[in-house]
Amino acid sequence: MKSKSTFYYHAFYGFLFAILLFSCNSESEQPSSISFLVNRQSTIANKSYIPPNIKSLLAKNTCLGCHKLGTKLIGPSFKEIAARNYNSEEMVALIKQPVPENWPDYPPMAPVTWIADEDIATIVKWIGSLSID
Repeated sequence: MKSKSTFYYHAFYGFLFAILLFSCNSESEQPSSISFLVNRQSTIANKSYIPPNIKSLLAKNTCLGCHKLGTKLIGPSFKEIAARNYNSEEMVALIKQPVPENWPDYPPMAPVTWIADEDIATIVKWIGSLSID
């Protein structure tokens, strides 16, 4: 009988400790709404941010397999593409039918024919909005 009461004693204090620990951590780790906005703005200002809707389009259409936002991968970064100042029509045409001579330092890109026109337009608009550092 003594061991049963010792078990409950330890269980009670263990449970109490867990509640105390959880309540202390939840207050210190949860950002306030103000700090959340500041963190989000600094991420956007950091220019390493891809909006979730664009990121899902890029992932769905396998763009992220060869391109990154600001660093060279297999293909040029999205910022390098933006630096070329192609207009929207040129960029759409170059996605659908790439011209390898435009990017001689990279392997040739295969023609992209499986992406819906509205998805390409959204991606092109986003690339055109990137500021160049």
